[in-house]
Amino acid sequence: MDKETLRTNLSEAHIYMKELLQSFVETTTDAISIRDMKGNILLINNAFEKIYGWTFHDLVRDPYCLVPENLINETIEIFRPIKSSGKRISGYETVRKRKDGTMVHVSLTASPIRDIEGNIVGTSVIARDITESKKAEVALLESEAKYRILVENTNDIISSFDVNMNKIFISPSIELHLGYTQDEYLQTDLLAMIHPDDVKTIVDVHQSITIHKKTVQIESRVKHKNGSWVYLESRCVPILSENAKLESYLVVSRNITERKQSEEALRKSEEQYRFIAEHTADFISVIDKFGKTVYSSPSHLKKLGTDRIHFDKVHPDDASRVCEQFSHMLRTITPIICEYRYKLDHERWIYLESRGMPYTSADGEYPYFFNVTRDITEEKQKEELFLRTEKLSVVGELAASIAHEIRNPLTTLKGFIQYLQPETSDSSSYTPILLSELDRINFIVSELLVLAKPQNLHIRPVLLHSMIENVVKLLESEANLKNIVITTELVNEPISINCEEYQFKQLLINILKNSLDAISENGEISIQTTLRSDKQVLIRITDNGCGIPPELLPKLGEPFYTTKEKGTGLGLLVSNKIIKDHQGSIRFSSEMNKGTTVDITLPCL
Repeated sequence: MDKETLRTNLSEAHIYMKELLQSFVETTTDAISIRDMKGNILLINNAFEKIYGWTFHDLVRDPYCLVPENLINETIEIFRPIKSSGKRISGYETVRKRKDGTMVHVSLTASPIRDIEGNIVGTSVIARDITESKKAEVALLESEAKYRILVENTNDIISSFDVNMNKIFISPSIELHLGYTQDEYLQTDLLAMIHPDDVKTIVDVHQSITIHKKTVQIESRVKHKNGSWVYLESRCVPILSENAKLESYLVVSRNITERKQSEEALRKSEEQYRFIAEHTADFISVIDKFGKTVYSSPSHLKKLGTDRIHFDKVHPDDASRVCEQFSHMLRTITPIICEYRYKLDHERWIYLESRGMPYTSADGEYPYFFNVTRDITEEKQKEELFLRTEKLSVVGELAASIAHEIRNPLTTLKGFIQYLQPETSDSSSYTPILLSELDRINFIVSELLVLAKPQNLHIRPVLLHSMIENVVKLLESEANLKNIVITTELVNEPISINCEEYQFKQLLINILKNSLDAISENGEISIQTTLRSDKQVLIRITDNGCGIPPELLPKLGEPFYTTKEKGTGLGLLVSNKIIKDHQGSIRFSSEMNKGTTVDITLPCL
C-alpha cells in the first residue's frame, strides 16, 4: 500500500471515529459538558439540556448558572486540581439548579482534556441524574428508621437467621421475655435452648421452609435464663433473593406463656368439673336455647337406663306441669325447680327433682341451660314413713284414750256380775257367758292398747307350729261356714321363736281373717313354714281370693286404710307393729282375681 492510500484510509478512519464519538455524545442519557481552562462552556449535549434545562447560550452568558450560589466556591475548588495537575474526579455527588429553579441530584465524573502535546486545555464533566435514587435512598433510610424504632420498641421478639439457622439479629425485647441481653442470646446455641420435645418440630419446620419457601407458624418452648420454660408462638418467614433463592429467615415470636397457663388451668378446671359431672349420682344435662339436649352425664345411663331424660316417661299426671315449667324456663330465662314421677324400664316409678338454671355467657347471651336432676325417691319414702308414723302416733294416743275409757266401766260391770253371781243361782248358766263376753270386750280393748306407746312385752320361747295349729282350730268354724279349706305344710322339725304369744296369735288371726274375707266361697288358704339357712323362719300364707290392685299394695298398713267395706284399717296396722316389735319383716304380693300371698320372716332359736 502506497503512502497516499494509507493517508486516505487514516483520514476516513478519523472521520468515522469523529462521527461515532459525536453520535455517542448526543445519544447518551448522561449530561456531558466541556469547558476551557477559564471555565467557559465549549460544548454540551442534548441530555444536558434535558436534565438541567439550560441551553448552550445560557451557559455562554453565565457559565455557573446551574450551580447554586452556596456551591460555586466549592465547585471551583474541587475542579482546580483537574486543571492544575490533571487529577480525575469520579462519583462526586452534589446538587445542581435547573432552569425552572428546582434542584437535581447528580453524580459527577470530571476529567482533564489534553492537546496533542499533552497539555491540559480544558475539562470534561459527565453528570448522571441520581434524583430518583436519592429519593429512594432517603425513603429507605426513613423506612429503616421506622422499622428500627418498631423493632426496638415492640414486645414481640424479632430475630433473623441465615440458611444454616445461625443467629444474625435479635431484638432488644429478648431480655424482657427470656432474660438474655442481645449479645448473650446471639452467643447461645439455638437447639440447646429449645425444649427436647420441640427440637424435632423446629428441625422439621426448617426443612419445610427450605423446600417450600412458605411462611410457617409454630409453637415451641424456649428456656429462660433462669431455667424456666417460656412458650413462644412464632411466625417464620423465608427471605428470598431476586432469583427466588433462600437467603435468610425472619422469625417474629410472641410470648404466650400466660395464655398457655390460663388454658392449662382452664383444662384442669374442666377436667375436674367433668369428673364431678361424670361420677356424681345426680343427672346433669345441658340444654340449648331451642330445648335440645347437648350433653348428658353418664349417670343417666347407669340409673335410668337411657342417655337422657325422656318426657314420654314422665307420669301422665305430671307431664303437662313439667312441660309447662320447662317451657317457662326457656321462654323467660328464669330458674325452675320441678318434682315429678318417672318410669324406669322395669315399670317402677321413681321421684325426680329437676333444677333448671340459665347459663349467662360473657356477652350477656343465654345460649345454654343447665339441668341438675336428683333421685328423691328415698326422701319421698322417708316423708311418707314420717307421715305414717305421725298417723300411728295419733291413732295410738286415741286408742289408748278410748281403751282406758272403756276399760273402767268394764271393770265395774265385771265386778258387779261376779258379786251378784251367788244371788242369781237360777240363771247361773248365763253368768259365765256374760263374763266371757266381757273378757272378749276387754280383749278388743287390749288390741287398741297395742297401738299405744310401747308396752312391756313378755317375750319367751314358744313353739311356732303349736301357735299356728291353735289359730287354725280357732278359725276353722268360720272357714267351714264359707266352704273354705285351711291347709298347713309345716316342716317336720320343731321350730321355736322368741315372741309374745298373745300378740303373735293376734297377728296370725288378723292375716287369716283378711284371707277369709277376700274369699267369697269354696276357697283355699294354705300355711307353709320354711326353715332358712340364716336362722330365719319363713311363714307363707296364701289364699285364692279376689286379690289386691297393684297400686294399692304400697298403702297397706296405713291407719284407717282398708279395702273392706266395713273395715277400720287397724288390723294390718297392728300386725305391722307386732312384726316390728319381734324384729321380723312382712311382705305382701297379690294378683287380681288370683289371690294374695303374705310372707312373714322371723328369727328362730
